[in-house]
Amino acid sequence: MRKRIIDWIFTLQSQRGILGEKERRLYTYAYGLLLNKIAIYAIIAIVGTITGNWIGMFSFLLPFTILRQYAGGIHLEKPMNCIIFSGFLVFGCGQYLAVASDIGKILCALWVAAILLIFVLAPIDTKGKKLDKTAKKIYGRRARGVLVIEVMIAICFWVCGFIVVTKGIAIAHIILMVSLITGKANFF
Repeated sequence: MRKRIIDWIFTLQSQRGILGEKERRLYTYAYGLLLNKIAIYAIIAIVGTITGNWIGMFSFLLPFTILRQYAGGIHLEKPMNCIIFSGFLVFGCGQYLAVASDIGKILCALWVAAILLIFVLAPIDTKGKKLDKTAKKIYGRRARGVLVIEVMIAICFWVCGFIVVTKGIAIAHIILMVSLITGKANFF
């Protein structure tokens, strides 16, 4: 389905003379990234509507997806398993963000542990994508930079009293920490 959509978009643009055949590889990759971003925002809209917690979903999924693309972690082998698992994970986090009202000591301790472990472990290789030394250095630097920015944003929102945004970012970091640990241990 995804490949058909990408091919359709490329064919449409090449028929109009916007793209040539030699640009196919680059643009099919770019359209794949675009479709992934659209899927992320669709998930935010759907789960945000179901849970009634738009801000919580946005504050969880946006930092999670941005940091995860540099940090790595586990990847399930079948795409459908990944979609189902991600759906349950996102829905569960959305429910937690909608119900719990404050950042407790346990969540705060887990968040600090997550920040430290992400800082140390990122990036993690996957079965499908092994990183060489240079790529690890680049992705690690980017992951740490994004992590620092996200933590600063979370602290600013915490100080301003927007606890749900801080909780969303903290939960994203905790889930990513678990993903990095399982990816490092090669459980999946």
